Amino acid sequence: MAGKIRNPQSPIRNRQSPIRNGEGRFIVLDGPDGSGKSTQARLLAEQLGKRGLEVLLLREPGGTATGEAVRKLLLQRGEMAISPLAEAFLFQAARAQLTAEVIRPALQRGAWVLCDRFSLSTLVYQGLAGGVCPRAVEELSVLATGGLRPDVYLVLWVPFSVGLQRRAHRAADRMEAKGAKFLRAVAAAYRRESLGAPRRYVLVDGRGTVEAVRERIWRQVAEQLDSPQRHRDTEKAF
Repeated sequence: MAGKIRNPQSPIRNRQSPIRNGEGRFIVLDGPDGSGKSTQARLLAEQLGKRGLEVLLLREPGGTATGEAVRKLLLQRGEMAISPLAEAFLFQAARAQLTAEVIRPALQRGAWVLCDRFSLSTLVYQGLAGGVCPRAVEELSVLATGGLRPDVYLVLWVPFSVGLQRRAHRAADRMEAKGAKFLRAVAAAYRRESLGAPRRYVLVDGRGTVEAVRERIWRQVAEQLDSPQRHRDTEKAF
């Protein structure tokens, strides 16, 4: 029987106890806009669900009432000015709520948590491309998550030109509307950070057909089916 794929809409009780070995998996798909991460996260959730696993598919910011309110504020284009530093704090606030309210309880009950974006996105967009001190962003991420790190952190990467072409059919959000120079810096930073920390991130080529990319991702995730979990609480995540 296929497992359940859940998209939480109601609050879940906040629990902060450490995650015990053998319970759940935490997998993140991240990358620049147009990399295909959201499509691939959905496909991966379906594939894992067919194996009888409980799968929780989340997005950042979002996944809680607080996170969805922050998402609307951060991504909706309008007259309100929000500095990169203010963006960083807002993203981290949403992340803290998602981690405490949804991710930790799900892992503790043995669910597989798939998250569309996580801490690297704030480091890239607000830190490396936005000008906020990268170390400060990373320290805020540790504080927001309690040091929780994914079992697998997949970074789908495509060149700026490919991402631009894929996004051509949809209206730009606040981040995408920051211009070509900013988005080129974002794409470059994702690649640089992933290659520079291979023990923390897995760089996946996002070019090609949806099926080809899905197979690349599955090769990275399949080994988790038989291996012990590695997500953990740590005071230092960099």
